[in-house]
Amino acid sequence: MKTTFGPKKIMFPCPAALIVTGNMEKANIATIAWVSLLTSSPPTLGISVGERGYTGGEIKKNGEFTVNIATVDIMREADFCGITSGREVDKFKESGLTKMESKIVSAPIIKECPLNLECVLVDSGVFGSTNHFVGKIVETHIDTDKLKDESDYTSFDTLAMNPLIYIGGAREYRRIGEKTGDAYSIGESLKK
Repeated sequence: MKTTFGPKKIMFPCPAALIVTGNMEKANIATIAWVSLLTSSPPTLGISVGERGYTGGEIKKNGEFTVNIATVDIMREADFCGITSGREVDKFKESGLTKMESKIVSAPIIKECPLNLECVLVDSGVFGSTNHFVGKIVETHIDTDKLKDESDYTSFDTLAMNPLIYIGGAREYRRIGEKTGDAYSIGESLKK
């Protein structure tokens, strides 16, 4: 048996991502969970932010942004950046998070986040009251101490990264659990 509720905004798990716009002198942070990889080649991701918010206007104006994956260790700071407007507050100053220069885009990355993606805006649109942005990933930063092999970006240690997970619908944060299988191979036994 299943219980139906009609159309609702519920999806989980989602990474708690800190979207940074602006530059080293004046930058803003917005916390969103609506972020997803879209394509592999070129690598792109999509983010969605409210149309009335400050972040969407900054992305449109600057044509670039960074996506920084929050950790459980900075859950309070990440939540603060999501419930406070960048029009009124310097979120870097108030949260204590640290700006670092990006290699390619003007928007800074966040030192306390183990994964940072520099993005250039390649497409956007509005659906309902939400801005949808497609960013081409132009640089990837991973904390070196979270890599098993410094020459292989896929060797990151997920548990060491300790990503903050948002559970949409329940409006709660969680941490990632144990590994349960290897993707692209665990299902092989069902092939005929």
